[in-house]
Amino acid sequence: MSLSLGIDIGGTFTDIVVYDHARGRQLSRKVLTTHDDPARAVGAGVAALLARDRVPPAAFTRVVHATTLFTNALIERRGAVTGLITTAGFSDTLEIGRERKFELYDLNIVKPEPLVPRDRRLEVAERTRADGSIQTRLDARQLETQARRLAAAGVTSIAVVFLHAYANPRHEAEAARLITRRHRTIAVTTSHEVAPEIREYERASTTVANAYIKPLARQYLAAMAGRVADLGIPAPLLLMLSSGGLTHVGEAERTPVQMLESGPAAGALAAAFFGSPDSQGNLLAFDMGGTTAKLSLVDGGEPLTAYAFEAARQKRFLEGSGLPIRISTIELIEIGAGGGSIAHVDEIGLLKVGPRSAGSQPGPAAYGLGGTEPTVTDADFVLGYLNPAYFAGGEVRVDIAAARAALERLAGRVGMSLTEVAWGIHDVVNENMAGAARVHIAERGRDPRDYALLCTGGAGPVHAWEVARKLGLSQVICPPAAGVASALGLL
Repeated sequence: MSLSLGIDIGGTFTDIVVYDHARGRQLSRKVLTTHDDPARAVGAGVAALLARDRVPPAAFTRVVHATTLFTNALIERRGAVTGLITTAGFSDTLEIGRERKFELYDLNIVKPEPLVPRDRRLEVAERTRADGSIQTRLDARQLETQARRLAAAGVTSIAVVFLHAYANPRHEAEAARLITRRHRTIAVTTSHEVAPEIREYERASTTVANAYIKPLARQYLAAMAGRVADLGIPAPLLLMLSSGGLTHVGEAERTPVQMLESGPAAGALAAAFFGSPDSQGNLLAFDMGGTTAKLSLVDGGEPLTAYAFEAARQKRFLEGSGLPIRISTIELIEIGAGGGSIAHVDEIGLLKVGPRSAGSQPGPAAYGLGGTEPTVTDADFVLGYLNPAYFAGGEVRVDIAAARAALERLAGRVGMSLTEVAWGIHDVVNENMAGAARVHIAERGRDPRDYALLCTGGAGPVHAWEVARKLGLSQVICPPAAGVASALGLL
């Protein structure tokens, strides 16, 4: 017997899939994500699935994992206390950027705050020319002084970004050795390891992002590998990259920035696999989970790829409003429109949905875990789109009365009936997603009518038809077990 295990941790649910290669059989389970310790939900969920279906742990030959944890750490600014050491005269690169405003006529524009504040961006004397030749040797004594300053400031991770290090990494490698020798507990990231490419600002931004999440990645991946081993599973843990490829734990700990879009990448691969036979391989992959919705294009059976993207955008549709990341990735757009997206009334009385989410704790009011704010999931229950007797495979006990109460409070503020406000939430979130898809497709010079929509994610099938109608798409494909398709895409 040869089994594979796919684990996809999202903002609301953790999806677990077991695939039996000999019999072509698929087993799955969906559990609420435990944000204080995501590995805990994985351990409990996998153990319950193995016990329920009497699956022997020793039969697993492959375990693949994807997560949104690192992306969320960037968005929510929950990473390590990070410092930057760079070439003398270039400490403000992160703020200068490309000297381009993403909103040209906005006098009060708010640019994304650098992950490393000014007082933790330090300079050292060194200079490498564009051809790789050394103009000024690295001042090792000054480097050690700056490293001590950062350590005294409580830094747990340091990014080293020297000018033209892609052409000659000697100074960066020497700096990393000196820092590690004196400060063994501080994680070090060098730009030539993460993004050995021309473009100083993008290289610096990518390196700093990697340094920012590196301590978190080490702790998390070690815990995850430990949970898998504790279950008696002998297979090594593999991680999905943003490009759709796989890597091992050691490499993922070194360059976790490569995993920023690992979850959505698995969803795009699943869409390409399930949808190609019925659509000539031209698909709009629509993955709507509990926290976000992801949209990507599949042309001729292959997801579109890119070699750069922006994380933690201030404005979801405006290029330049996020942190540039130079890695290979499956091209997609992600918006705050999921089952847990909270509905509210804005300052002029309009009904809005998202991007704020109820997550898994307390979650939508219907979960009965103390949530009181109205969400998309609550609206879908009241409208009858979801079955309260078998939600998330029966893992979540549904409180319809709490969902109705949350919506009624909102209905009173906007002067609508219960059904009207539920439909309003449903329609607004559908338009949000259709609008994002429209922009994404138009920016690539495509016609949405040339594509079939393939829906995945726990909330995807509920909203797919209406999103397709708004876009003018004539075909909707819903694969089996759509709610755990991303976890299956890992395999």
